[in-house]
Amino acid sequence: MQKVDTDRPVRIGIVGCGNVMDGAYMPAIRKLNLYQEVAEVTVACHTRRDRCAPILDKWGIMNFTDDYRELCQSSEVDLVLILASMPAHGAIVREALEAGKHVLVEKPLAVTLREAEDLVELAKNSPGHLVCAPFSILSPTYQTMWNR
Repeated sequence: MQKVDTDRPVRIGIVGCGNVMDGAYMPAIRKLNLYQEVAEVTVACHTRRDRCAPILDKWGIMNFTDDYRELCQSSEVDLVLILASMPAHGAIVREALEAGKHVLVEKPLAVTLREAEDLVELAKNSPGHLVCAPFSILSPTYQTMWNR
């Protein structure tokens, strides 16, 4: 298991800079930092910067790449947050786990059951943790369904 440096914030690299990033994750990251800086976005990745420039500017994210592999390999990233299009999730998760990063991926983890199984197995031997779609699992709607 990867040792967490508690003297500095968790450095997050975000892959996919659209509505989910802007409407859900960035407000949550801001809330995490209200009383103590525990998380910071160090780099963002999208297919085209011009498509997400207003969101990047809004949240003050300066570092950008259009290559998720570069983000996953960055020494400035501890956790890869995957908000990209669904067909890309599996490849990005694999790259991040193989780079030893923690991974938080929106649903789905992968587009086939076989790929998802392979990623779960990979995560068992990775120094990073793999977490899938916490907003879905922790949402009031999901919790209500679970408790019925």
